[in-house]
Amino acid sequence: MKTRERLLLTAERLIAEEGLGQVSMRRINAEAGARNLSAVHYHFGSLEGVIAAIFDYRSPAVERRRGSMLDALLARGGNPPSLEEVLRLAVWPLAETMLSDAEDNHYVRFLSAINRLPRLDGWEVVPRRNRRSITRCYLLLRRMPLGVPADILHLRIMMGLREMFHVLADVDHNVRERHPTLRDPLVTFHANELVTKLMSALLAPVSEATQAALGILRASAASRKGSIYGVDSILVPKAR
Repeated sequence: MKTRERLLLTAERLIAEEGLGQVSMRRINAEAGARNLSAVHYHFGSLEGVIAAIFDYRSPAVERRRGSMLDALLARGGNPPSLEEVLRLAVWPLAETMLSDAEDNHYVRFLSAINRLPRLDGWEVVPRRNRRSITRCYLLLRRMPLGVPADILHLRIMMGLREMFHVLADVDHNVRERHPTLRDPLVTFHANELVTKLMSALLAPVSEATQAALGILRASAASRKGSIYGVDSILVPKAR
């Protein structure tokens, strides 16, 4: 294994196991057994560069899988995709990386760790080429007539995506620590239940308390900065 790949896989494991706040470039060098103390800096430039490289290493396979499934779904004709179908396409290509016939990896727990830091919006460090398929899922969900205000729907989708990372990461951890022989049944069970739970969350009526709080946010100039990736965004552009 070449030095760059060894550094990258070591960083993925450390971030997955301990969180980004506990991992330094020096630590990655030491754990990977790099002779050059500046190896991480040489290959990646910074810790943010390491994170982007991990996405470049892991995301393409998930992107191809989800993209091909989306293409097949949209090409079938007839009724438009259902809420359950789109959510399955969001969840399953990632869940499949955890199955026993996939290469052993720490990617799901890495994603969970990245999305736990308020100072680092996980979406902002993902190159656009590595989030096209999940963006397509997002837009399909935003266009659905679910009877929920657009800004609430945006927030629920973003919360759902983060929940997906954390739930799958917890499953991966439990499989490794407690139930290594039950990997595939546990992944399948939790991925299917996650889809069901996300459906319920997107369809739930908006409470009066939420509507009142949203009214205050809508009146605030600070809430008008919108991005489909920024979690702080309350009001977002209309989905095209």
